[in-house]
Amino acid sequence: MIRIRPAEAADARAIARVRAQTWRAAYAGVIPDQTLADLTAPEAVCREAQWRAEHSMDGFLIAEAPAPDAPAAPDAQAPDAAAAEIIGFAAFGPERGEEDRPDHSPSDPSDLDRAELYALYVLPRHWSSGVGRALVDRALALAAEAGYADISLWVLEGNERGRLFYEQAGFAGTGESAALSRLGGVSGIRYRRLVG
Repeated sequence: MIRIRPAEAADARAIARVRAQTWRAAYAGVIPDQTLADLTAPEAVCREAQWRAEHSMDGFLIAEAPAPDAPAAPDAQAPDAAAAEIIGFAAFGPERGEEDRPDHSPSDPSDLDRAELYALYVLPRHWSSGVGRALVDRALALAAEAGYADISLWVLEGNERGRLFYEQAGFAGTGESAALSRLGGVSGIRYRRLVG
């Protein structure tokens, strides 16, 4: 049984761990090897966890499941928090401006109703199990409740698995792309879909 819940500051270390493990599996051969190693090294994971713990968790969703060694509880409706393992997360909020940060004062008023899915990561052993789709569905529902009309995301051009996942979830390419210098110059492409 998977439970989706809002993230808390105490989840920061697990979020950083999930991101690093997912990046190692999903981006091998997509991001240059040394760049990927540097961005997922233990010290990078610790820095990210510390930064995340000190910043807002608004828009962060956690997917958790019973820990592999937790005793089975067949009548339980959701994992016991003490015996749960964080297996994925998503983050969304206002669509970011060109400088990679939320743009709270867009020049075009129509941009006020645009959300962005900043991140979606699921531990590799839970890929193709419905966890990613559950996170996307919950993010879409919350974005609709917040009044957003559509939602975008950026995905690495070489991430074929991720692109297929988003296309199956109703996202379509916009034709926009950008070179991501922080990731060794690989290209990211933008996808978008209506929230409802």
